[in-house]
Amino acid sequence: MATPLQAARLARGWSQARMVSELFATAEHRVIQLRRADDFVSGRTSHTLVQQELKATTKLIDEASLTEDQSRRLLTATGELAQLAAWVAADAGLYKQAARYTEGGVLAAHAADNEPLAANVISTLAYQLANTGNPRQAALLARTAYAGARHSATATTKALLMERVAWADAKSGDLVSCERALGQVEDNFGDAQQEDDPDWVYWLNREEIDVMAGRCYTELKQPDRAEALLRNATSSYDNALVRENSLYLSWLAEDYILLNEIELAAETATRVLELGSRANSARTDDRLRHLARLLRRYKDVQAAAGFLSQYKDGLSFWRLHEEAVSGTQWRDSESY
Repeated sequence: MATPLQAARLARGWSQARMVSELFATAEHRVIQLRRADDFVSGRTSHTLVQQELKATTKLIDEASLTEDQSRRLLTATGELAQLAAWVAADAGLYKQAARYTEGGVLAAHAADNEPLAANVISTLAYQLANTGNPRQAALLARTAYAGARHSATATTKALLMERVAWADAKSGDLVSCERALGQVEDNFGDAQQEDDPDWVYWLNREEIDVMAGRCYTELKQPDRAEALLRNATSSYDNALVRENSLYLSWLAEDYILLNEIELAAETATRVLELGSRANSARTDDRLRHLARLLRRYKDVQAAAGFLSQYKDGLSFWRLHEEAVSGTQWRDSESY
């Protein structure tokens, strides 16, 4: 039975095939819209919307009578939405739910015979596992993703997949493997042809390549190599991208701590705090907690004490907010 909108279109001479085509085009366009929105909206804000879109697209697959090409298009859109859902769920701190999204995303991508997309979904899980679980297992998973798509993925896609390998190696403390992976990132990115790339790799550019290298070297306690990469990349970064600015500056602040430039570290950390209050991201919250732990060692330095005081005030505000919303007492295991 046609919906009112479908009936109206049929009355105007729209064919069933044309409506189906329009429906698929709309679903694919929505994926692009939601992906671009993630540049400016936190996962805490967008997760429900992405989740609903994923459910609606999955329902189309289950209920519609589709040709092979139509099935492939919808399965691809579903895989892309599942990857995005995993990404925004992690940004909201919903790590178990993020892992469940990746499972469905891999299945959809394989069913669509889209190996690069499957690799992207798997490497997204590897990235999140490196941050929250076992980084050595994450490194193996990231390499598996790269191996599965190395013959079919574009050069830019392979650069992205190797970035995830490099990050897992850095979190594992493996400097040699990380440097090798970063070298492969550079080689692949140097061969990139943007017109060949899937939309989901649109964001990977020179600045992002340098930021990832800088973050890896920070994790590996190589601040002399990391600081210039992060400082140069963040100095020209788009100010509208609040969450990414706050995250990337947090690693620069950590470099300054490692270099014993405590005043610069505290100044940068304070900037992270200002941006983080607008980012509404669990990832930024985690990085701020990390910086606060590191700077507590230097609480006798005036700039560090100023940052810690502002951070504590921010925690107090959110405690009151959470208690007012939930009606329960807010607890934090750490005292600042």
